[in-house]
Amino acid sequence: MKETFNTGETQESLRQEYNPDGSVLRQAQLRLLDMAIYLQETAKKIGVPCRLDGGNVLGAMRHGGFIPWDDDIDMVVDYKDFKRLCDYLKAHPHPQFVLQDNDTDPGFYKEWACLRDLKSENRSHDNQQSADRRMHEAQKFRGLHVDIFPYEGNMIPWLQRLAAKLSVNVNTKLAGRYPQLAQMGYKFLHVIVFPVFRFIGKLFGNPDLYMHSYGAWFYEQNPRRCMIPHKDIVFEGHTFEGPADADELCRIAYGNYMDLPPRDKRDRHKIDVVFK
Repeated sequence: MKETFNTGETQESLRQEYNPDGSVLRQAQLRLLDMAIYLQETAKKIGVPCRLDGGNVLGAMRHGGFIPWDDDIDMVVDYKDFKRLCDYLKAHPHPQFVLQDNDTDPGFYKEWACLRDLKSENRSHDNQQSADRRMHEAQKFRGLHVDIFPYEGNMIPWLQRLAAKLSVNVNTKLAGRYPQLAQMGYKFLHVIVFPVFRFIGKLFGNPDLYMHSYGAWFYEQNPRRCMIPHKDIVFEGHTFEGPADADELCRIAYGNYMDLPPRDKRDRHKIDVVFK
C-alpha cells in the first residue's frame, strides 16, 4: 500500500487531518463498518453474493479501508438476488438497523435500498430550499446508511442514462414537495418503465457489459471479467467480498487511482452526524 502520495501526504497525515480516532467522522466510519459486516454476514447466510463497491474498493486498495474524508459505504448484489436480500432484511429486522426502500419508507423513491442506522441521524446543512435537503428530509429514516445497489449485465448505456435522469427528476423535483406525485412517478418508473428497459436490454444489450441497474444514478461500464466471481478484499482489517479484479475496476472508474486528488476535489458530503 502506498505510504507517501503524489501530494506529499502520508497515510498518517491524512488520518490526522480528516478522521483521527475519536472524531465524529471516525465514529461514523466505525458504525458504518459494523453495518457492512452485518449486511455481508446476512447475505452469506442466505447465499447472496454481496460485495464492496465504488469508493470503498478504491479505499481498500489505496488506504486499506475508508478514504480518509469519506463517510459512506456502497455494496452491490446481482439484480436477481436484490429483492431476496431486501425481503430477508425486512422479514428479520435488526434491533438497530433497518432496511430502507419504498415499502418501509414512503418518502424514499430510489431504485436501490439502504441499510439505515436507527441510533444516528444525518443532518443536512444544505440550503433549506435545496433539492438535496428536501429529498433528505422527506425520508422517514435518516441515520447513517449503507447503500445496496443491484447491478446486472445486458445493459444498454444510453438507456441507463435515460433511466437515471428520469429517477433523478422524480427525486429532485417532486420529493418533499409533491409526495403523491413523487410516489406515482416512482411506481410508474419502477413497475412499468424500467422493466421495459430491462426487456429491451435482454434482447439487444451486451451480456458481458455490467452496470448498476436501470434507475441508479451511476454510469460506469464494467466488463464481466472484473465483476465476477467475487474475490476477498481487506477493508479496515476485515475481509469482505470484492470484485474479481479490483485494480481494473478502479482504473475504469478513477484512472490512476493510487494518486490523491487535489484538496479542492476531495468530495466531502454536506452532512452532520448526530449520534443518539
